[in-house]
Amino acid sequence: MSKLNIPENFRLGYACINTELRKKNIFCSRTCRLATLESKGIEYVKNLALKNLKDLQTILEWNLKNNILFFRLSSELFPFASHEKHGYNLEFAETQLKSIGDYAKKHNMRLTMHPAQFNVLSSPHQNVIDNTLRDLSYQCEILDRMGLDQNSVMIIHCGGVYGNKTKSLARLSENIEKLPNNIRNRLVLENCEMSYCIEDILPISEKLKIPIVIDYHHDAIFNSSQPAHYYHERVFNVWKERNIKPKIHISNSIEGVTENDTKTKRRKHSDLISFFYNDMLKINIKIDVMIEAKLKEQSIINLRKLSNN
Repeated sequence: MSKLNIPENFRLGYACINTELRKKNIFCSRTCRLATLESKGIEYVKNLALKNLKDLQTILEWNLKNNILFFRLSSELFPFASHEKHGYNLEFAETQLKSIGDYAKKHNMRLTMHPAQFNVLSSPHQNVIDNTLRDLSYQCEILDRMGLDQNSVMIIHCGGVYGNKTKSLARLSENIEKLPNNIRNRLVLENCEMSYCIEDILPISEKLKIPIVIDYHHDAIFNSSQPAHYYHERVFNVWKERNIKPKIHISNSIEGVTENDTKTKRRKHSDLISFFYNDMLKINIKIDVMIEAKLKEQSIINLRKLSNN
């Protein structure tokens, strides 16, 4: 194995699924079909959610034993909780959520969320905005009931350009301003590989004080007019002003893909991390690094082996 040093200011984390525990049927995304919910009732769905929370506790305990203190929660902890017709309050799981939150705080674990791609605040369609608001409200309620502080953020992409990027960015800004404070205070924007680069969303970030999580894989595919590190000071200043520890995302393209391949091919995530982007290595502050490789926690273990080799 070749040497790959993990910078001392990087704290690594992974997202949603622990592949080792998943083999033992320990996971946090149990769900069902809508037809099953309608036939078996909401209590069936709530029991699935309680099983998800029980396994989440097991995953966090595994993370602690392996010194992984940064973790993204699954958006599917509570199946159908944000559904327009069948949505429900999380009060029934108040005790479990508080217990998990207390555990995380006791061990200095940072828990974040990344609502799914259908959460779009730039859409010209009101039903999409309404659905987004319900889903963000549900995921914010999870973090609020856990009693987690401002570092437990929710990251969303900015959606498509809908034929006019300028108007779409204006809608994004307007809809963010309309958000309830508890949601807005946890919201973070992410540059994407298809529509919005860092410099596209930086003006909104600075105006509304909504942080940006830089995804360096996305930036490598759809970059700004300047290298990512050119924007570091401005991006991280917003995090600092909000008193939130900055975080970034990293993944690599699958093996064999080159810059000459299509965006569709380049956007696919590799199983493991084989390199850090040069712009990342210019960061000189303490930062949380979300690994978005397919093998999840194994990618962190592998990076540690490479770093110690």
